[in-house]
Formats: sequence, structure tokens, C-alpha cells
Amino acid sequence: MTGLEMKDLRQRAKLSQAQLASAIGMSRESIGRIERSRETVEKRTELAVRYIAEYGIAVDRSLSQIHSDVANVLDDAAVRASPSIQRTDKLKVALESWTAAGGSDTGRQLIYRAQGVIGQINVSDARDPTFARTMSDLTQVKLEWAALKA
Repeated sequence: MTGLEMKDLRQRAKLSQAQLASAIGMSRESIGRIERSRETVEKRTELAVRYIAEYGIAVDRSLSQIHSDVANVLDDAAVRASPSIQRTDKLKVALESWTAAGGSDTGRQLIYRAQGVIGQINVSDARDPTFARTMSDLTQVKLEWAALKA
């Protein structure tokens, strides 16, 4: 990765040098030197910058916020019943956040189940004979998620 590539990724992520440096455990000055090609980019730094450029900086959220986000994803899937890669991405982030926030194993297992059901919606069609079962599974996951205490 060149310094210009790093600067481009940082700018696309709408981060200042200080914000990026803080997120990856470096100094702002080091980021500046890398961007000006005065310092080489270590592989782990490159990977961290690429991850942040794609997924953003993780923000600590409360379990109740994460619970609400998952509920919204499940509601959206139930209403639209159509494929959406965004739902899959949101559940992936929710799972990481839930685990990081110390959420229960039951909640983690429910998010895994939700990912499976959403995955089924993404690969099936309403005319598919198994689609009704998938939607029934979604309803069950929604009920169990609603009963879960965040």
C-alpha cells in the first residue's frame, strides 16, 4: 500500500488523520508520514486501514441499542421478505457488537439463527416451497428475540 492509497482510503472513510491514528493505535504524525511516503506501511497497519475503510470504526453501543438494531433488521425482513445483503451486513456488525458488549450466549445464538434465516431469504424465492417455512422460522426468531432481555 502506498501513502496515497492510504490517504485515499482514510478520506473515503471520512476520517481525519487523528481519528484514524486513534482507531489503529498510532500517532497522527505517523499517519502523516505514511501518507507523504516518508514511512513504510506495515502489513498489519494496511489491514487495519482497509478494514476501517470498509466497515468504519467500531462504536461501543449498549446492549439495548444492539437489541433494537437486530429487532429492526428482523422486522424489515418480515415486511419486505426480499433479499438484502444489507441485512446480512447489519447482523454481522450486531453480532460483533453484542459479543463485545458482553451480551448473553442466548442472544448470540439468536443472532446466528437470524443470520441463517436471512441467508435463506436471500437465496430463495417466494414461489419456492420452502419459503413459507423460512418465513415461519423468521417469525419464531423475532418472537424469541423480542422476549430476550438486553
